[in-house]
Amino acid sequence: MEMTDDAVSSWRFRTARAVRRFLRIDRERRWNTEYAAGDWSRLRTLDELAHHAVVAGYMRTLARGGAVLDVGCGEGLLCEHIGDACGSYLGIDFAEPVRLAARRTNATTTFEVADMHEFTTSARFDAIIFDESLYYYQDQVAGLRRFAAMLSPGGVLLVSMHMTPRTAAVWARIADAFETLDEVVVTNRKAVSWTVKALAPRDQGSVAGA
Repeated sequence: MEMTDDAVSSWRFRTARAVRRFLRIDRERRWNTEYAAGDWSRLRTLDELAHHAVVAGYMRTLARGGAVLDVGCGEGLLCEHIGDACGSYLGIDFAEPVRLAARRTNATTTFEVADMHEFTTSARFDAIIFDESLYYYQDQVAGLRRFAAMLSPGGVLLVSMHMTPRTAAVWARIADAFETLDEVVVTNRKAVSWTVKALAPRDQGSVAGA
């Protein structure tokens, strides 16, 4: 018996969802293993400092004293750069990086095990940060839109991505959907470059201080 068009569409949807979930589980296992082995310790080197510092600087200027969500926070390195400039900091990531980050927990700094694709909350944030994590969305614009719904009025999205032809295409798509409040390119001594941007949803307009 042939499947109806609706049945075919439903089957394709379920299959695609199962594949996406499998890939996320596989990626989670790999990342937990790599973090446990110390493979991501390179993020603490001087070569990586500049783009972290720019993200933190944007946060200090555009959302000082506000609530911050760090999507794909890793070991929580960025909260060191932010320091006491935010009112509250929540970092989300897979289990092993969050375990390593937990030592940074204090009265205003917390970490939660969560997949960025599935994370939900009723909280609202003045800055949501993707510091080298937006790559892991297949549709980066859809990912930003999803998290933009978690912004407080006047909130900002802060995004850092390593410069490649692929990320240049991603930035072009983002430019059609979000207002760029400011942007900067940083290049280290090894000629590796990152683009860092402060963004706002186009229907939100400029934020205070921009």
